[in-house]
Amino acid sequence: MARANIDQMYNGSAAYDLQHFGGTAAPQIDHQGLPEDRPLPYQHRHVKVKTAIAPISVLGLMVTACMLILVVFGYVQLYEATERVSDLKSQLSDLRQEQVVLESLYEGGIDLDAVEAQAATMGFAVPEREQVVYLNLTGSDKAEIYTVEKENIFQRVIHAIEISAGGLVEYLS
Repeated sequence: MARANIDQMYNGSAAYDLQHFGGTAAPQIDHQGLPEDRPLPYQHRHVKVKTAIAPISVLGLMVTACMLILVVFGYVQLYEATERVSDLKSQLSDLRQEQVVLESLYEGGIDLDAVEAQAATMGFAVPEREQVVYLNLTGSDKAEIYTVEKENIFQRVIHAIEISAGGLVEYLS
C-alpha cells in the first residue's frame, strides 16, 4: 500500500515533494550576512582622438577633383563639337541642294547653237581627223608617304591636359 501511495504522489513528470514523504523542504539560504549586489559606478573615459589628415590624401583628393573637372569639360567640348558637326552637316546638305539648282540653271543657260554661231564668227571650225592628236599618258606615277612621329603616352596625356585646360580657361572667360 505504501507503494500505491507513492505512485499517487509521483506521476513521473513532477519532482518529489519531500514534505509528503516525511522529508523537509529545500533548505532556505540566509542572505543576511552576504553583501548586497549593487552595481559598481561606471567611470566614463573621455578619449580625445586626434584627427589628422594625411597630406597624401589631400593630394589625392585634389588630383581626383582636377580629373573630374577635366572629364566634365571634356564632355562639354564633345557636346559642342557634336553640335558643330551637326550644324556643318545641315549646311553641307543645303549647299548640295543649291549646287544642284545652280548646275541645272547653268546647263539650261547654255545654247549650243549660239556657241557654234559665235565660234564661226570668230573663225573657229570643227577639227578634221588629221588635226586630232591623241596623247599617251601611260607612265609611272609616284606617290610619297610621309610618316609622322608618334608621341609617347606621356606626351599625349600632357597635350590632352593642355587642350582641356585651354578649353576650360576659354569656357570660363
